[in-house]
Amino acid sequence: MYAVIILAGGRGSRMGGVDKAQVTLDGVRLVDHLLARLAPRDDAPVVVVSPTLTLPVAGVEVVSEAPPYGGPVAGIAAGVAAVGDVDLVGVISVDAPDSAELLPVLAAALAADGSADVAVIRAADGHLQPLCAMWRTTALHRALSRLDTVRDQAAKKLLAAAGTVLEVAGGGAERDYDTLAELAERGRAELP
Repeated sequence: MYAVIILAGGRGSRMGGVDKAQVTLDGVRLVDHLLARLAPRDDAPVVVVSPTLTLPVAGVEVVSEAPPYGGPVAGIAAGVAAVGDVDLVGVISVDAPDSAELLPVLAAALAADGSADVAVIRAADGHLQPLCAMWRTTALHRALSRLDTVRDQAAKKLLAAAGTVLEVAGGGAERDYDTLAELAERGRAELP
């Protein structure tokens, strides 16, 4: 059982300045691609971090960091404050529409290694993907408290504040799409 934070609160500057959550892939909004892979979720909450998004999905809370557009770590802090009392919390980004399928793999990795604070995907291209991770909630709170500020911080800095980081090999589902041209490699991509 784990909660999920979907980060969808960026400015989308590399995507033409549009709300990435509203960009469609094969006619479906990116946020809905992720939610479809997570539903139904009776075991733990799903929180979407966005200052502008509305969702007609029961059981999914939308929150925002204050003030908005504070970066991924500020979004994670806002999201974890909303999930309540859960043991694990997954963090994924709206521009990685297939990443939700990796959450069970990350949760299983943490279950197998009781000493790890966070399990994070090492992408097929070799890069660490801190926005495709599963945290022990207590470790996430501890890492957030180690930062001077959560505002305008890169997710890699939060990962560096963690204790033991467990890397899990990705297979491609972790890929994030920063531009419409990149997303078009995955399917029919359209701006809202």
